[in-house]
Amino acid sequence: MRQLISILILFACITSCDPCEDCGSPVLFEPTVSFVFINQDSIKQLNDSLDVFAFNDSILNLTINSLNELRNRLDSVNTAIINGSLLFQEKQDLEEWIDLRQADSLFYALLNEDADSLTTVFNATKATINSGLIQVNQIEIIGENFVDTFEEVDRATSWKVPLSFRDDFNQYEVSFDAFSEIIELSYDVKEELDEDRNILIRAENIQVVERTYARIDSVKSNCEENCIDGNAVFTFYF
Repeated sequence: MRQLISILILFACITSCDPCEDCGSPVLFEPTVSFVFINQDSIKQLNDSLDVFAFNDSILNLTINSLNELRNRLDSVNTAIINGSLLFQEKQDLEEWIDLRQADSLFYALLNEDADSLTTVFNATKATINSGLIQVNQIEIIGENFVDTFEEVDRATSWKVPLSFRDDFNQYEVSFDAFSEIIELSYDVKEELDEDRNILIRAENIQVVERTYARIDSVKSNCEENCIDGNAVFTFYF
């Protein structure tokens, strides 16, 4: 890296102006991209559980409504019996149906006992996952002297990683608690002069190289066309 800086300083001094003291000092802008990780599998599991809660709740409501209707009918039958109508068989049938519906309502009420609190927790967990808030333990650029290790307090919604000046691609090993993935980026490196004639090294046309991942299902970027360093965000769904 120091050798590259020296070369760029020498290049700026030789080609841009004379004497060299009139030149601006080269500014080596460090190209970066941001990674976001969303555990879509966990969201699916949460949605499945929330669907079960909603189904049980609907069955419980149907059972309670049916139980109320049976009780109302039983009240009518009891009144008719008192007035001399012979509705004993219907009374017996209704009492049996009420016992069954009571058992059903108790069963679904038991299933739904913690549904409200769990629904709140699960929806909050979904929001957390969708935000990208996840613990990354370590990001390493393979072949480069770059390793970032993170503690629990470093939980973030996005993770900024540098791009190499020397290459037009980087491989990153991203480690989580239970697994790790290799992510490869390709890009074009270019040099720019700012208004003070300082040299900037930038990266553009940044892309995630297609590969077979062990856990990642899909990748999306925030770029409409050309992904440029400093702005590019890649979201990995696993």
